[in-house]
Amino acid sequence: MSEAAARKSDFAAALTLLIHCVDGLRPAAPDNIEAAEANIRAYAQRLHDNPDQAHALSGALWQLLGTAHQASLYAESGVRSALGFGLELSQRIGARLLPPVPVEGQLRDALGLVFHVADDHVWVSGVADTVWLELFAALPPPEESVHMQALLPVIEAIRVLSYRLAGTALDRELLRAEPALEEYETPFLAQNAELLPLLARERNDGHLVFERDFDQLKVLLDQCFDVLERVRRRATTRGISVRLTYLLARLEQLTRRLELLLDFLSADERCLPGVRLFKVLVVGEKTRNQIGPFIGDNLSLLARNVTDHASRHGEHYIAGSRAEWLAMLRSAAGGGVIIACMALIKVQLSLLHLPPLTEGFLFGLNYALGFVLIHMLGFTVATKQPAMTAAVLAATLEDSRPRDLQRMVDVTRNVARTQFIAIIGNVSLALPMAMLIALAWPLLFDHALAPLGKAEKMLAEVHPFASGALLFAAVAGVGLFLSGIVSGYFDNRARYMRLAERVAAHPLLCAALGQQRAHALGEYFDEHHGAILGNLFFGMYLGLIGSVSVLTGLPVDIRHVAFASANLGTALVLEQFAVPLMVLAWTVAGVVGIAMVNLLVSFSLALYVAMRSRRLGTVQLLRLGGLVLVDFLRHPLSYYLPPPPENTEVKPASGGE
Repeated sequence: MSEAAARKSDFAAALTLLIHCVDGLRPAAPDNIEAAEANIRAYAQRLHDNPDQAHALSGALWQLLGTAHQASLYAESGVRSALGFGLELSQRIGARLLPPVPVEGQLRDALGLVFHVADDHVWVSGVADTVWLELFAALPPPEESVHMQALLPVIEAIRVLSYRLAGTALDRELLRAEPALEEYETPFLAQNAELLPLLARERNDGHLVFERDFDQLKVLLDQCFDVLERVRRRATTRGISVRLTYLLARLEQLTRRLELLLDFLSADERCLPGVRLFKVLVVGEKTRNQIGPFIGDNLSLLARNVTDHASRHGEHYIAGSRAEWLAMLRSAAGGGVIIACMALIKVQLSLLHLPPLTEGFLFGLNYALGFVLIHMLGFTVATKQPAMTAAVLAATLEDSRPRDLQRMVDVTRNVARTQFIAIIGNVSLALPMAMLIALAWPLLFDHALAPLGKAEKMLAEVHPFASGALLFAAVAGVGLFLSGIVSGYFDNRARYMRLAERVAAHPLLCAALGQQRAHALGEYFDEHHGAILGNLFFGMYLGLIGSVSVLTGLPVDIRHVAFASANLGTALVLEQFAVPLMVLAWTVAGVVGIAMVNLLVSFSLALYVAMRSRRLGTVQLLRLGGLVLVDFLRHPLSYYLPPPPENTEVKPASGGE
């Protein structure tokens, strides 16, 4: 047998032994950490009792660790590649659809074969470090030469990581976000200059002599973390892109991996750092082709900035004083007047019996232009509040310590009563205004606003149980949530692209309007760019959903509380107020149900995204929910009525969206 064939055979035998070992450690359920720890302790005891088995397992382990060209495992496993978000995502999708074939003799692929169950990383990372140390302590140590040979790939990985960290930090996207990196020597470059001489001294007459003094290098790595955190903080006001979020994630992972390997290399006792490195590598290999977590991790900072910009507008939707509460009522009432006119236009468009797609587009255009007009006049659409105020609530929850949750109860109470009065404002004028239009229509045009059958259909569509009104209200709630995301995204993009400055400096605008007016136009775009596009999106969403139903056959439509109340007013006039009492009662119940579903769906989705973007758990939210419930049972009317006159809490509330 040739030497290469012998090595291949030995590698395969070692791999088989380690697979058998891990199969004995694996618990029945990946999240059963106690069972995994019990299995590991039992196996460690078995190794103590059987020295030959322990020597065989130790030899197999060091056989794999001693293979050449393994630096990529330590430098790349669990670290974002240099491909960028889009290319890496497509690569992961390709690997999931058509998994790559493991390469024989590669430690990176061998690790995936040893831990061959998809969820192995769950119990491996969950087991306490001390328990893993018990298992490794049962294994006889290798010869010194074998140990040194296994460390060579680690040193090479450190060198590779240092170069990649320095090179990635020169990316134009990062320099654009942090211009100071071009003016001064950055810690990303300084760490490379500090590390290379240390690694050059690692070899002395062919033997490894480990440099213990990495203190200065670790200080530079801490400064790298500080730079990344500064860029993230500035992104809340300057905006951020998908590419920059990916770049920040890669830089952080490179820095953390370099720090971890340096800790391992310089430790007097390498067992504990080795266990931590082992866990990181297993998690990295088992999750390297995951798609959902990859998207979520890379978009979390972007989502954070989107929700932060949404919360900036959401503060206008929270009335903290009686004057602001009354201002919200007036603002929502103004929105109700325009909504009644939008409902009238939709009725007239529906009577044209246009093709489904054309009709849907015109419906959407009607809604979109109406919502934009409401925004530009400083009025309010009540159901657009939850997507904004949820972001405010999550931001406040993040800043609040557990003992400060009572302050959150006050914020929640203000949110609830502001939502309530905004709906009252919309409905209180949308309904009578629609009735007034329906009454005036015959006087102006000598015919009814719509046929009698149209009125019956309007009433039937709002019935909470005899129709799909509540389900369709949930569909509208999703649109309300998405419109908040769209608004936040374009607000973030406006800041990132420096829209205000670019509009103000545009030569054609400056020549046509003058410098001062061009500057004012830029400021207006910066402030309202996201809100206008969010309103346009929501309007087209509402208009086109019905067309999707017609074209696909799916039972999908929308119900919105303000338009449902306007349709109720129109139907009452068309029926000459001769609607049976039971039908009227169910219709009113349907309007109330639609309002509740609109708010609940949009608020729940927005709060979930806002909390996930801030990496908040559910513990504080559940505690807050309990406190709010107790407060509501004690003072239920305070969630509907205006704040008392002595309330001096400052929370700006204007009608703008």
